[in-house]
Parts: sequence; C-alpha cells; structure tokens
Amino acid sequence: MTRRGRVASVGAALVLSLGARQVPPTGDLVDRVLAVAARQIVMLSDVRAFLELGLVEPPASGDPVNYTLTTLIERQLVLDEVGRYVVQEPSRGEVDTRLAAVIDHVGGEEALAAVLPGVGFTVDDLRRVLQDDLRIERYLARRFPGARRPTEEELDDYLREHSDETRTNGRLQTREDVRQAALDRLTQQFRQESIDDWVTSLTLRADVFRVP
Repeated sequence: MTRRGRVASVGAALVLSLGARQVPPTGDLVDRVLAVAARQIVMLSDVRAFLELGLVEPPASGDPVNYTLTTLIERQLVLDEVGRYVVQEPSRGEVDTRLAAVIDHVGGEEALAAVLPGVGFTVDDLRRVLQDDLRIERYLARRFPGARRPTEEELDDYLREHSDETRTNGRLQTREDVRQAALDRLTQQFRQESIDDWVTSLTLRADVFRVP
C-alpha cells in the first residue's frame, strides 16, 4: 500500500536501524542508505534481509524492494510510537517460536547460517527484529482492541461477493456458520483499516527522507 511521508533533510545524529550490524562480505552486497525515518537509517541490506528471510510478503506484482522499503519505513514509525509507552517485553520462548518459523522458511539452520552473513545480520540482529515485531503486535492489540460491528447490509454485500467461501472442502456450510465467518472476517478487515489509517497519519506527520 502506497503511503506518503513528509520529506526532510537528514540530520547529523543518525543511528543504524538495527543497532550494531555486521558488514556484509566484500563483493556480496553493495550496501547503501535508502531512507531515514524517525532518525533511523534504512539500508538496502535491511530490505534485502527482510525479503530473503521472509519477514515481509510483497505482492506478486510491483517492485518488491520499494514495497519492502515502504514497509520498513512504516515499521520504524510504529516502533517510535511503541517506544513512547510501556509495552511488555516478549519472552524468550515467544521469540524462539518466531525464529523457528524463519528457520523453516529459509530451509533449515544451515540455510539460515548461509543467508545471514550475506545481508549483514547476526542471529542476535534477527532475534531483535522478531522481538520488535512482537512488541508492535502487543501495542496494536492494546490500541486497537476491536472494530465496529458490520451492518447487516455490509454483511449481505460481503456474502454476495464471496459466495465461494460458503463451502468447506466442497461441503456446503450452514447459514449460521457462513454468516459468523463473514462477520469475523469483516470485523478483522475493519480493524486493519483502522490500523492502516493510523499508520498513514504517522507518515504524514513524520520526517521521512527517501534517498533518490
């Protein structure tokens, strides 16, 4: 989803987006700054890391680098908001679960060990990213605990547009099950729209610099 940020000059005090990072091996990656958001630098290696580790899911069409860069800019702005409040830190076990999913995505621990140096990540860098993702989720769960209930008209419109979802494994579902499933999906959709609008408001008032 395309968002606009207010462009500002880059100040002197900038810190790396993921803290101390390994320098990718010479010849493996020509790194460069792509953007600055909330005084945090977003590097090309950050974008490449999120793509290769499956931390973002770009759409099938379009530029995956630009999509991921926008995602990382928005992520940093949200993290800046999260930092203003007390958010319970994720447990080591929760981070371990997320890490296991990444390991499975890349094809195992050996594959992960091969990918990380190429994008300038260590396992600790990756764990920090996953920890921040969990912090964001907790913050959003508290800030956006629910959404408005869809009207009957909205529910009927949704059911007409998604009539194929009335079957599960080829079997017709009951009317009650179909309406409840549609209600759940629509409610989640409305909640996500509220979150998207809030993120848009962050980008509109933030100082964001994209390197041409």
